[in-house]
Amino acid sequence: MSERKTYRVVCPELDVILNLKGLVVEEEMELYNQLREKIRTEAQPIKFDEYKTFIVRKFLIDVDAFFELFPDDDIELMQEGVDAAYEAIIRMYPPFSLNFICEDLNSETFFKDPSNNNAIARLKEQLLGVTQRETEEGVQLPVALSSIEELKRLEDYLLENIVGQEAAIKALMRSLKLMASGLSGQSSFLFVGPTGVGKTQLAKLLGEKFSGNFYKINCAEYAGGHEYAKLIGSPPGYVGHTEKSLLAEKAEKSNSWVFLFDEIEKAHHKLYDFLLSLLDDGTCTDNMGQVLDFSQSIFIFTSNQGVGEIKRESVGFMSSKEEVSDSVSESVIKKSVKRHFSPEFLNRIDDTVVFKPLSKKDVKDIAALHLEKLPIMTTHALVEFVADKGYSREYGARNIARFIKNNVSDKVADAILNQLVPKNGDEFYKPRIVRGEVKIIDTEKYNVSSV
Repeated sequence: MSERKTYRVVCPELDVILNLKGLVVEEEMELYNQLREKIRTEAQPIKFDEYKTFIVRKFLIDVDAFFELFPDDDIELMQEGVDAAYEAIIRMYPPFSLNFICEDLNSETFFKDPSNNNAIARLKEQLLGVTQRETEEGVQLPVALSSIEELKRLEDYLLENIVGQEAAIKALMRSLKLMASGLSGQSSFLFVGPTGVGKTQLAKLLGEKFSGNFYKINCAEYAGGHEYAKLIGSPPGYVGHTEKSLLAEKAEKSNSWVFLFDEIEKAHHKLYDFLLSLLDDGTCTDNMGQVLDFSQSIFIFTSNQGVGEIKRESVGFMSSKEEVSDSVSESVIKKSVKRHFSPEFLNRIDDTVVFKPLSKKDVKDIAALHLEKLPIMTTHALVEFVADKGYSREYGARNIARFIKNNVSDKVADAILNQLVPKNGDEFYKPRIVRGEVKIIDTEKYNVSSV
């Protein structure tokens, strides 16, 4: 029998490395279900501090040595240590965050048993997403993209969840390889293309997998010359000068973020001036004179610049003739970008990535991805219906999500609230398209006594 693995996790707040028990997936699932059930059935409110202490005692290998770090009579200091250790532990074991468990309980529908196979499969997926990130020396945190295998897993994940933008993802991965190998620090990208084709979603997914730290900045809110002070704080003499700035709060947490500056073309030129120093070496100075470190971060800027200059005679899905003209469209967009953005700004961008419009196949794949999140059978007829009725060339994939919400999720919600469940113990509702509308068929009244 192989020796049980020990996970080593850095806890910077305490300046120590914690040795954690390396639970196998089955052990994690058993403990998770025990905690979930206890929280669900507990009559009295569960104190957060007590839960944190329980998690620390459950996962730390040498618990006594840990608590010996703190004087017995300094309860406040000990609790701060427990808080820091708890945060380090749930970075390694995310499902054991109390917030995660509560969200899981709150999202449970009335007719689903918490031990059903589908729930366990989803939990196992989450657990494996952490436990399979192992090396011989322990588990790598999301930011530690230090091997070709980890980069390949990230690339596969992005390709699976961002449809129709393979070239954009490949360009992103090239820079991530440089960061992973230590040949580059921070990276920056300008994502340009039509609305609703995956620019923002790609940034969000990257933030989730790269470091777990993602922050979106809506540049329309920075159209005035003074508003960039929201990021680094008000200058001396102004209201709020003594308050901690937004970026200072982020820098305290980590120097590894994915920042998304959405619709950068709407920002005031003063924001661009501020970004120049940030993009140079990943640092900036706030209103208090503190140097903020983001040297291991990724900065992504999105823009629709140049899209309006592309004249297309046809509407709806791209024809094969239109697909051939994609290289021409990219050229038009890049020329427009060069005219709009200053050379100083563009020279600090590692890569300008042009996102292409979605094809009909792309739209069907996106529709299927969205439908898989619902307890409904993803039939060919339903996918065709959503792709045909829900796609808008003007709004891109965002319109698909909106259409599903109003025309499919709404029908599933009606069935749930009317206590109708799929017949024969089926796990998913069965759809049928009747006169241009989704109908839920083959249901029966939920029988409480049968549970």
